Amino acid sequence: MITAIRNYMVFLGRCARVAFVGDWRYFAWMGILSVICLIGLNAYCKQLVHGLVVTGMSDEVSWGVYISNFTFLVGVAAAAVMMVIPVYIYRNEELHDLVIFGELLAVAAIIMCLAFVTVDLGRPDHFWHLIPGIGEINFPNSMLSWDVIVLNGYLLLNIYICGYLLYTRYRGKTPSKWFYIPFVFIAIVWAISIHTVTAFLYVGLGGRPFWNASIIGPRFLASAFTAGPALIILAMQVVRYVTGTPAVRSFARGGAEQGGPDVAPVSLDQRPASAEDLGTLASHLPELNSVPEEVRRELLADLKVVSAAAGTPLLRQGETAEHAFFVLKGEVVVEREEGGRYRVTRNAVPGEQFGEVSALADTARAATATAKVASEVLQVPVDALRKMMEYSRMNKMVRARMSERLMITDRALLTLRSIVQVSMIINVFLLINELFKEFYSHTHHVASSQYLFFGLDGKHALVPWIWTAIAFNLVAMVLLILPLSRSLKWLNVTCVLCIVGIWIEKGMGMVVPGFVPTPLGEVIEYQPTMNETMVCLGIWAFGLLCYTVLLRMSVPILQGQLTKANEGERG
Repeated sequence: MITAIRNYMVFLGRCARVAFVGDWRYFAWMGILSVICLIGLNAYCKQLVHGLVVTGMSDEVSWGVYISNFTFLVGVAAAAVMMVIPVYIYRNEELHDLVIFGELLAVAAIIMCLAFVTVDLGRPDHFWHLIPGIGEINFPNSMLSWDVIVLNGYLLLNIYICGYLLYTRYRGKTPSKWFYIPFVFIAIVWAISIHTVTAFLYVGLGGRPFWNASIIGPRFLASAFTAGPALIILAMQVVRYVTGTPAVRSFARGGAEQGGPDVAPVSLDQRPASAEDLGTLASHLPELNSVPEEVRRELLADLKVVSAAAGTPLLRQGETAEHAFFVLKGEVVVEREEGGRYRVTRNAVPGEQFGEVSALADTARAATATAKVASEVLQVPVDALRKMMEYSRMNKMVRARMSERLMITDRALLTLRSIVQVSMIINVFLLINELFKEFYSHTHHVASSQYLFFGLDGKHALVPWIWTAIAFNLVAMVLLILPLSRSLKWLNVTCVLCIVGIWIEKGMGMVVPGFVPTPLGEVIEYQPTMNETMVCLGIWAFGLLCYTVLLRMSVPILQGQLTKANEGERG
């Protein structure tokens, strides 16, 4: 137990050190975010001293841009489930690594949600009233108590799932399904619940007819499953770019430039494999011992040992796949060319494999493998690999490690586009239903919608906001329907339109109109103050700072650059 705790603390320490390592772009980005965080903190300190009077909120409009951001970000956090479902229920391996990035985004989004709730409290030091045993949480009667439970529970679930998967990847172990799959399915239900409970907070206020509609819950989910994946599409392209290097340069930095599959193959030293080589592999790969001795002797005639100097390519992206490889000595880095840049997808050390995916699927190589240092690898024909995989332990190991690649492919991004496409169509359809309900009957309850869409009694502060949101959502929906958005350039434009449109629709277009007009019929308009805006920007910067740090720690683990095997190395 003590050893396990010590190992985990070493893991956390190495992750923390990685967060302080990067190029000038990383430090510039982190510096800008830090400055904005400090400006926001200064604005919040002024709010603490003077009270909520420094905001644009009032007794009449008691929820403003803070709760608007909270509502939007709850949806972003809930949207992580839209990648969990395809991967763990429909076995979509394209989105496998994106699940971790999505759940890390959920962690950052929930942290921002809690921050926005905190700054919305006039006296955050009174939060102790909600702590069971000390105060009174009023569960289950109060919907606010439900929100406290589901938000914090969802945060803990995502921290556990991401932490466990990253730690097992760091140790080079196969995750035990019993330790995370049940929590994954709990998280699926929990993700839907956090936004449903948020919707119920509005729906349950019977004195506010603008919110008193059963369609609010489905609208929240549809918009969440649009904006969340759209954010992830943009974030993953940034990750893919900053973790890549120009394709004309080799990983060895200073070695010969790598060519494509049309370049003549480099001559490699080969020799027949021996029983001693299999013994070396078995010392790093215990699962090989599950293959009977006579079977290994039978396969030995087809195996070869390939020696490669540092910087030598062992296979190239686009080549015909015929063999898989196991590292006997040294280290092999696997890089995928995407958009004119190479990005590391895996680092294979002794006992680990590469080239097995394309070999088993009989497809072209999906990446280029290069010896990082002088290395020896065991070349295994695909038929021999299949023979080894007839034994359950070996099969389980190979299958598990086949998914241990950091793949952010265009196909994965287009899969997320399909999710955004369907969700946006549903979101617009539900909005049309809501508009019909409000304006066709034209009862006295239509006043809030009248104020939002057309203005009321000469007051129309929100009219430009909501029509901008509708225009953005409609343009985004049309682009998503057209094949044009299959181009990443247009897909990025579409995602920005989705995010901004839904932020306005779920924020200023949902929260504020519920208070206008007041129960006394007064039209009191709300405009966020500069101090309020600075606090919001500070929280957003803090959330992006958290997400950047989480990505900075997780990407090297997923690439195999930060592992327990290289614990003795610096960094």
